[in-house]
Amino acid sequence: MVKMNKKALVLVLLLFTAALFVGGKFVYGLFFIGLFLVLTSYLAGRSIFENLVNLTWEVSFKAVTGDRISLKTDFYNAGFVPVPYLKVNASLPKRLAGEEQKQRIYSIMPEMIVTMSRDFLCRHKGVYKVGIIETEFEDILGIFKWKKIFNDERFLIVYPKVYLLKHLDVPLRQQFGTVAVKHNAYEDFASTKDIRKYVLGDSFKKMHWKVTAHRGDFFVRNVEINASADLNVFLDLYDYGLDEEIAFDIEEKGAECAVSIIRYALSHSMSVNFTAKGDELVNLSAKRADRFNQFLDVISLLSSKGDMPIADLIRKEVRKLAWDATVVVITPCIDKAASAFLSLKTSGIEFVVVYLCKDSGVSNENIEMLRNNDFKVFVVGLEDDIRQVLGGHYEK
Repeated sequence: MVKMNKKALVLVLLLFTAALFVGGKFVYGLFFIGLFLVLTSYLAGRSIFENLVNLTWEVSFKAVTGDRISLKTDFYNAGFVPVPYLKVNASLPKRLAGEEQKQRIYSIMPEMIVTMSRDFLCRHKGVYKVGIIETEFEDILGIFKWKKIFNDERFLIVYPKVYLLKHLDVPLRQQFGTVAVKHNAYEDFASTKDIRKYVLGDSFKKMHWKVTAHRGDFFVRNVEINASADLNVFLDLYDYGLDEEIAFDIEEKGAECAVSIIRYALSHSMSVNFTAKGDELVNLSAKRADRFNQFLDVISLLSSKGDMPIADLIRKEVRKLAWDATVVVITPCIDKAASAFLSLKTSGIEFVVVYLCKDSGVSNENIEMLRNNDFKVFVVGLEDDIRQVLGGHYEK
């Protein structure tokens, strides 16, 4: 894109008009000198435009919220015309850096490379395109101004911070991993505890036919009773119309709570189901710890732009859950959802609420109401340590 200096354009037009109506060698000489300078400036600028190259050595970067990043970009003048004045505007999203990047000014001689460094602190999770760089330059006479935009496929992936919980203070009807529970629904017929004589009322499914045939009497197996723990995490991404900066911070805190809880559960052999509704509905399930990075990737992409309140989302998804499931709801708003949580709890599901707020010291009557009805409620402020709030203990 090129723009001509208005003063230079007016001057050339005046010289042309004077040469056309006045004539004379002197006036024509001025006109041709002016025209020559304009053409020379244009050709020089065109050469710079075609030979100014943006050198990219890395196309993907990964970081964690709170990391300080330095993005380096090289500009190479491959032509024979020097760049006297190069203005570079490499702005970054406010959500990422929190502040606008300052413009840089460079002069580049032929066959010379200059390096631009963008240093900033990663404020929020997300996937950001950082390869868009706008440059402006002028010729030596300042007649033409050129604008060149580099649009490289360079991305920065910022993951939410994962806190290593030593303990998770969440009540579970099913215990971590595969453990004994007292409920016939979890009888494991593939695992025999011991053998005993048949008693009237025993199920024929438990009959040990090999021993029965050998001993000449009926024998049955006492089977192991096991359960595989199931943790269902719901992250509230409804757009509550909060102030932009507060909304970013609360969304970040919610993501940190989610990934920290999921990491802890997976590392303790629990089956985890994650559900969220932002731009679209996301469902992800896993049991092995090596699947944790998939949760990180998904949660990093989410943003609080949902159109479904958390209560409606849970009502929709809760029908798919087991009768004794444990549900962890991470939300910045419980005023409208508290009554829905109370009604759903009567179905037998264990509810845990992680309430996100600006200041955990501010009281809320809905929190007390839920606690009085045997809900486990954690209040996480923006400045609170997630490790201490969720578990009371943490690993250093």
